[in-house]
Amino acid sequence: MIVGHVGIAFGARALDRREADARAPLLWLVAASVAPDLLDGAYALGGYCNPAGVFSHSIPAAAILAALWGLAAFVHTRSATTALLVAGLVMLHLPPDYVTGRKSLWPGGPVVGLYIYRWGWLDFIVEAPLIVAGWWMLRRARFTPSWAVSGLSLAALIAVQLSFYVATLANGLRALFVCTR
Repeated sequence: MIVGHVGIAFGARALDRREADARAPLLWLVAASVAPDLLDGAYALGGYCNPAGVFSHSIPAAAILAALWGLAAFVHTRSATTALLVAGLVMLHLPPDYVTGRKSLWPGGPVVGLYIYRWGWLDFIVEAPLIVAGWWMLRRARFTPSWAVSGLSLAALIAVQLSFYVATLANGLRALFVCTR
């Protein structure tokens, strides 16, 4: 799951009922919701093998990421509540990924997941409602950034998710990634 995580972050921000100036910054929540994917991308750019997401998506890796992101959010916002929300979103990254992908639970542990990425249409059916629901929740909340609740924002998120579906149509079923070195 990629874009669905943004919908989850939008929903989390909508549920933050603190005063306007005390609420968690939306960009922190969005970044935290995709933190394991950002780390996975950094590994790919660096040419490092990350089999089944063991160094980015396993429970220990996510716990370390959650602690680091939570600490950074606390240093930036001076809010323990925001720090816990950010750390929680990093950990909440894992369950949806067990639906869409196959991830290692811990180093040397089992690789689990339904891996619906194989079928772009099914991935779209799972992720699109998360995107729309999170956007809708945020749109109905008070004190939200106008850029995030615009129709253009929703259209862009759906377009990105739709591009993954189109890529699956063009390239066929996605095979599991296996490290070659």
